[in-house]
Amino acid sequence: AEALAWVGHFPPGSVYAQLCQLLALALGDRDPLATAGLLAESLGVTVRHQLLAIVHARARKKRKAAAAAGGDISDQLRGLSLDSQDSQDSWNSQDSQS
Repeated sequence: AEALAWVGHFPPGSVYAQLCQLLALALGDRDPLATAGLLAESLGVTVRHQLLAIVHARARKKRKAAAAAGGDISDQLRGLSLDSQDSQDSWNSQDSQS
């Protein structure tokens, strides 16, 4: 119980879940309500930990795909210009292709 109090504020997912399960096993039938609460807590922490891992992996995959597709948006915008000469040249080249 003292170990649970130490890690209860900032629980590392796997340690906290295992600690709750061990405490629930130790309590057993002596206190069924506390046993059920500890098991529910261990499952909740495990699910939250898995969800965070999934979200992190998806975000990392999207960042990697965005980097492969064209890099940062600032890199894409760097090639644009508001110079009237560049705009005129692009219009002329489009007209000549038509």
